[in-house]
Amino acid sequence: MRVTRIYHHGDLSEGANIKLSPAASSHLIRVLRSKPGTPLVLFNGQGGEYQATLINENNKAAEVEVTAFCDIDRESQLNITLLQCISRSDRMDTTIQKATELGVKTILPVTSERSAHINKSSFIKKSGRWAQIAISACEQSGRTTVPIIHSITDFDTAVTTTDSELKLVLDPTATTRLGELKGEINSLAFLSGPEGGLSDEEIRRACDAGYTGIKLGERVLRTETAAPACIAAVQTLWGDLG
Repeated sequence: MRVTRIYHHGDLSEGANIKLSPAASSHLIRVLRSKPGTPLVLFNGQGGEYQATLINENNKAAEVEVTAFCDIDRESQLNITLLQCISRSDRMDTTIQKATELGVKTILPVTSERSAHINKSSFIKKSGRWAQIAISACEQSGRTTVPIIHSITDFDTAVTTTDSELKLVLDPTATTRLGELKGEINSLAFLSGPEGGLSDEEIRRACDAGYTGIKLGERVLRTETAAPACIAAVQTLWGDLG
């Protein structure tokens, strides 16, 4: 039987009784129809996870008893930073969800020439939504650490301040393939464009900042497909999918 995993924004310790958030409580009681005695797994992003048991059926403040700590680590040893140019509608949501499932540690939403425009008030709403999407993806995938999602960053700042051993920019006109890159890599950053891709000038500026243009096969991928495809590929080459 699959045990429900729940992110708890707060301290966790063996023997403690914890009240869950209203959202987690509602999902647990109303959606999953969980009853007292149901086993759960809690994590707070600080490493490891905790076995717990549901005590009551309060759908606004369900209470659980923490029974044991499990010192488990499912994080990839490859430190991946995704610089994702902001895309429209639910495409950015999909990218963040899949990037989280695949083990990305840091996500930078980037403004570019063709990216979707987001004002400050919209960003506040979207940043909260993006954070919850990442948390839900961690709950589903078994991750014990939630990726950091930074504030929106302008293109030039993003590409010139990101520090990784290897920096890649997705470019359908490039001639270099991922499989041609040699050596062991512990950290990498890659830049993925919005709908319509990056402009030639943006790709040039990224390359001037130390990025290597790479091509993912012969087909042009949609923005919400390109980043997860690249993450899966680099995790296979240097991470934990190989």
